[in-house]
Amino acid sequence: MLKFIPSFKENHPKIKLELNKVLLKDIAEYLQKGIYDVAVAFDSEFKGKEEILTHTLYSGRYYAAVSKQHPLFCCESISKDELYKYPLVMLNPMVIGDSYYLMIQHAMEDGYQPNILRTADDVETKLFYIITENLIGFFPDNYDLADLKEEVRFIPIHDSHHTFKIEIGYLKNNSNPALYSFLHQIQNSI
Repeated sequence: MLKFIPSFKENHPKIKLELNKVLLKDIAEYLQKGIYDVAVAFDSEFKGKEEILTHTLYSGRYYAAVSKQHPLFCCESISKDELYKYPLVMLNPMVIGDSYYLMIQHAMEDGYQPNILRTADDVETKLFYIITENLIGFFPDNYDLADLKEEVRFIPIHDSHHTFKIEIGYLKNNSNPALYSFLHQIQNSI
């Protein structure tokens, strides 16, 4: 996604780009307060925010992440029945905001009440609980496990409502002219 940045900087040398990492739960609020001109986040953080416009950068499905000790590790794919027989680990709602509640809503749409045994404040801790306590976690289908590919496996879930979009969001009334040039460049690179 960021492949366009060098050409953007070359074509717009007076525009200053800065990158800040913030908690997912804070993204919409920071846009609404004018702290940032643009944000990239899961679609759940922009839902119901009528003053925020979005463009989809990527859409996909959540996969179940299991350790090599987990009974589901050898499965090529799993059903919702298999998934919800086991306890889960999720990122803390104080970190991921509405995404936490959207996951529960998706599970209920699938006809299940998830057994969330633990929450974690970051992905590393979530992976720790997946490995050490044999919990199931959810990860986007394009997440790179890097060095943990021998320890953790992603498994597709049949007919699940667990989908997501990565979106770029910005305020409808943002008057920064550089923003629209930036958005145009992003849309041309997708």
